[in-house]
Amino acid sequence: MVDQAYAPKDPAVVLIDEGNALEDQGRTAEAMARYEAAVRADPRCARAHLNRGNVLLASGDLDEARAAYERAIACDPQYAAAHFNLGNLNCRAGAYRRSLLNYQAAIAVKPDFANALVAMGNALDSLGRTAEAKASYERALAINPGDPGAHFNLGVLASNEGRAEAAAVSLRKVIAAWPDYAPAHRALGSVLSSLGQLDAAEASLRRALSIIPESEEVLFDLAMVLLAGSKSPEAVQLTLRRLESAPARTIKVAFARCVARTKFLVDDSRVRAALTDAITEPWTIPYQLCWPALSLILLDAKIAACVRCANEQWPARVPRAALFGTEGLAALSADSLLLALLATAAAGTLEFEHFLTAARYVLLETVNSHPSPDPADTQALPFYAALARQCFITEYIFDCDDREAALAAACRAKLVALLDTNATIPPLLLLSVATYFPLYTLPEPGRLLLPANEQGPVEDVLRQQVREPLEEQALRPGIASLTPITHGVSERVREQYEQNPYPRWVRLPMHEPVLRFNTELRRTFPLARFTPLANDVQPEMLIAGCGTGSQPILATRRFLGVRVLAIDLSLNSISYALRKTRESGVTNVEFAQADILKLGNVSRTFDVVAAVGVLHHLGDPFAGWRTLLSRLRPGGFMQLGFYSQLARRHVAKAREIIAARGYASTVDGIRCFRRDFTRDMGVELQWLSQLPDFYSTSECRDLVFHVQEHCLTLGQIESFLSESGLHFIGFELDLRVLQQYRTRFSDDPGGTNLRSWAQFESDNPDTFAGMYQFWVQKPA
Repeated sequence: MVDQAYAPKDPAVVLIDEGNALEDQGRTAEAMARYEAAVRADPRCARAHLNRGNVLLASGDLDEARAAYERAIACDPQYAAAHFNLGNLNCRAGAYRRSLLNYQAAIAVKPDFANALVAMGNALDSLGRTAEAKASYERALAINPGDPGAHFNLGVLASNEGRAEAAAVSLRKVIAAWPDYAPAHRALGSVLSSLGQLDAAEASLRRALSIIPESEEVLFDLAMVLLAGSKSPEAVQLTLRRLESAPARTIKVAFARCVARTKFLVDDSRVRAALTDAITEPWTIPYQLCWPALSLILLDAKIAACVRCANEQWPARVPRAALFGTEGLAALSADSLLLALLATAAAGTLEFEHFLTAARYVLLETVNSHPSPDPADTQALPFYAALARQCFITEYIFDCDDREAALAAACRAKLVALLDTNATIPPLLLLSVATYFPLYTLPEPGRLLLPANEQGPVEDVLRQQVREPLEEQALRPGIASLTPITHGVSERVREQYEQNPYPRWVRLPMHEPVLRFNTELRRTFPLARFTPLANDVQPEMLIAGCGTGSQPILATRRFLGVRVLAIDLSLNSISYALRKTRESGVTNVEFAQADILKLGNVSRTFDVVAAVGVLHHLGDPFAGWRTLLSRLRPGGFMQLGFYSQLARRHVAKAREIIAARGYASTVDGIRCFRRDFTRDMGVELQWLSQLPDFYSTSECRDLVFHVQEHCLTLGQIESFLSESGLHFIGFELDLRVLQQYRTRFSDDPGGTNLRSWAQFESDNPDTFAGMYQFWVQKPA
């Protein structure tokens, strides 16, 4: 009889042990050679096939790894580890149903396989079977009460279900067992933030960042918590340091959001450079960066002197020497932040608009009075070109009296005469005309175009004011008509937006990160209760009232895989939207002209319907809402935006004054209203100058001159939701407002009680100054 202690080992087992030792040393190729030798030594050795599969999976060769695991199972159907690893592979490949079968097989062989129960819970959660996922995690904990993975996943699941307190309990158990597990600290920080516990959230996120200092996601979360806690200067410096070492998209977005809430009292070249990039790329909606940018720009003493001079003499125009002095024009032309701002967004303060109006007049007088330009003016082409782009973006809203208008018309006639004789066009003349009239309105504007390969500030103006409008005109005839336009209100609204497409935006930010619909909605409403879409791989979305296209483009950047039908009454708006969509490289948006009130005759239905800032311009907003609901599939979601009667009280007052004084809803009428506003309308309407909408013609017209407007109350909205059986998910609001609400109404952390919100709004009447923007779900 052979002594077992001296029995020779199975050659395959010896090779596997050698391979494991090599793998522990990081010598993967040599380890793989041993596993393959073990397979040759014993083709029925399940363990050898399993180890081969592990190496193949680690290298990303999923097909070969799957084959290896399947051979291991064929050799030993009771090999729980092989079923488990094949389940992990299928999870990695997104084949969650197949992985579920693998985990079930592993557990059938080994009922106390806690890791397999945790993994099965993950697969069930990915399939939307959250109750079963929770049960699977709890079974794992019954076997191993201290399993940090099970506690972590239960915490995440509770957070995703809006059960923040339960999530915090689970995550704290993970941290107690596993103090250096950064994902638990990060998840706890997010949960605490959603509960309004900002100091504790900040501490959790700082702990996570100390463990994984390179994490962009943790730094982003920390910056958002600091921002919510009114610590934006600290958040700016935190993100700025990371930008300088690793300028990832996530950090750019965080910096932009934080800097938008910061006023600068000291010039910082690092912030200035980052803010210039943030506007140019852009990292957020550019107008949100206007005020912080101007606070930096006006720290330049030379530029501040120009602005001060223009406002001291307002409304009189200031001579060139007085306005610019000896150094002002050079300082303006050299300020890259200023040039970026003027070319991208309306410079939204009255003081700066007055200065730009004065600078425009100086250029006009220069080209009328001096046949040979001063070298300083020639060197100032970048500034004057940026000024022309600003005038186009704001749709020529700047003040202009009769004498100035006559001078501008003379310049325009001079430019046309030069074009008619094929003469050389002086750049300053071209730019001066472009600050008063859109160049595409000249006779045969294509004659102005430079060769396509020429670049520079003048070409940028020509692209914006000639090439792009001509492209829009060419696109207009090809736009599909989905429905006829209803007579009456719809026709009047359509005509307003044909005259003034709204808004004339230049650039839009990327959304970071781009998530599947269910995940993004959960990120937006971490405490809300809703039933996820059964399939959000390619949800179909209707955007009713798409305007000039910013909303559909942003939707494609927010929701991964979404397919959008965007409709509007105005063909001019849609042609602008179509050009910008192509320019942005977006291919999953379809445009059509349609009237919301006629959509009931259209057979298409959608998973998501958005109507933000649209229905309150109908004769009956609720009739339009019902029509859109008929196009929403059971279980689908709606994003809505309505004017608040309380928050729009100032707008109502402005509309009363406009009606009483008879201001026309035209460019001249809007200019006249704004001129009188700045002179003698007093403090009751001073709030208007704080709104970005005040600084362009189309937006000002939309704000206080709209042909049709309704304002709603939360009581009316609640009644409609009840009547229609809609589930209210939540308002899209600044986190600081949500925290103020939760502090007062601690029994409603999810913020879904509309009667409580009505009380909150009554005490804080400007809460919904933008709009009531919220999401609802239709019953499945």
